[in-house]
Amino acid sequence: MAFDSSSITVNDAFFQPISGLAQASSHTRPCPEISDDLWIRNGILRVLEESSSGRAFLQQHGSRLETTPKLSNYFSCLHSSRRGDVLNDVVEQILGSVKASDTNRLAHLPELDGYICFAIDMHWHKPATHDQRFDGKKVSVGHSFSLNLRDQGLRHLAAAEGEHEHDMSLMARLKPKGLRQGVPKGQRVLIVYDRAGINYDFWNRCRKESAAYFLSRTKSNMVFALEEVLEWDRSDTRNRGVLHDQWVTTPEGHRVRLIEYRDPETGKEFQFLTNVPDVPPGVLAELYRRRWDVEKVFDEVKNKLVEKKAWASSQEARINQGRLVALTENLLLLYERRVEETHGIRNEAEDRRREKRARQVERIARSAGRQISVVLLRAREATQRSVKLIRWLRSALIHKLTEGTALLDLRRLYATP
Repeated sequence: MAFDSSSITVNDAFFQPISGLAQASSHTRPCPEISDDLWIRNGILRVLEESSSGRAFLQQHGSRLETTPKLSNYFSCLHSSRRGDVLNDVVEQILGSVKASDTNRLAHLPELDGYICFAIDMHWHKPATHDQRFDGKKVSVGHSFSLNLRDQGLRHLAAAEGEHEHDMSLMARLKPKGLRQGVPKGQRVLIVYDRAGINYDFWNRCRKESAAYFLSRTKSNMVFALEEVLEWDRSDTRNRGVLHDQWVTTPEGHRVRLIEYRDPETGKEFQFLTNVPDVPPGVLAELYRRRWDVEKVFDEVKNKLVEKKAWASSQEARINQGRLVALTENLLLLYERRVEETHGIRNEAEDRRREKRARQVERIARSAGRQISVVLLRAREATQRSVKLIRWLRSALIHKLTEGTALLDLRRLYATP
């Protein structure tokens, strides 16, 4: 939909992607206190703002909301499983919009065309005020998030249960089908996870039941028996840094692929484990490096959006908070792309910083006599939204500025180093 930036407000443009989505959900119901649409919008605003609690958010920002809910109604909505179902429908629709934006950050790695690649990890919040105690202490609240490494869409998979649920327990609850995340049949899924996600029996189950493959790093105490040494194309500049590529067997009889790789900048050696049979080792090493993309998103959520604490104690409330965090991040991504594509405004200072960093890595590697992979020389796109954009957006939303006025300021901010 085309907009006249001289008259449309930043509020309207930012929230436009979710317009009508709540009403279209099969789970929506009329509510005289606050509609599903407004409840979701208020939740997004709470993620964007730096309010320390729900009470603080309503006190600080209630007057700017289209309908200010009563405190009791505000919290009861957060615990509602029905509203959670509506919210989940909206999240899935927005993930579709992110995908439709035709961004493919893995396009230069054609061997991955047969895979939909997700980086999955746990993110932790401080406990809510009224959380129960375990052995006299409150415990952090865990959330499992998945970042699509092609289009950068963020999905909340699950909230941890009980006392500090382990990653593998949470993944077992999701089951192989859940880890596919709705990817249609006929496409393979590749999950990039840290060492906490290593479980050979589960990996095999995911591959057999759902065509879901894994890529991780070895643990220090792992032992393998060599089964087959693999050859790789040493003329392929993407394979620079690869030391060994081989099929090995675990003491339990599991057959896995072990890739040894030396980082060209630091000289540090890494070992990667995977059950992916048909992708060059250097490409898999690069893909694992991009697992840090999800860590950068967590950094944005924690330090720029200041989402450090659970909003409430019930499991449904925790799930809804995670969904709202993911939804807000995806709306920020879509709006950043809109600003660039429609108005030609890009954070060029940050682009130059990333380009400078890539060249610095190249110089360090060459001075140490190490060749650098061609994929490392690419100046990558930003993974997290800049603090400049988030602060600008907060101000524009509060003051209900038109895009024509507000974007002049954003252009100035982006031009400043």
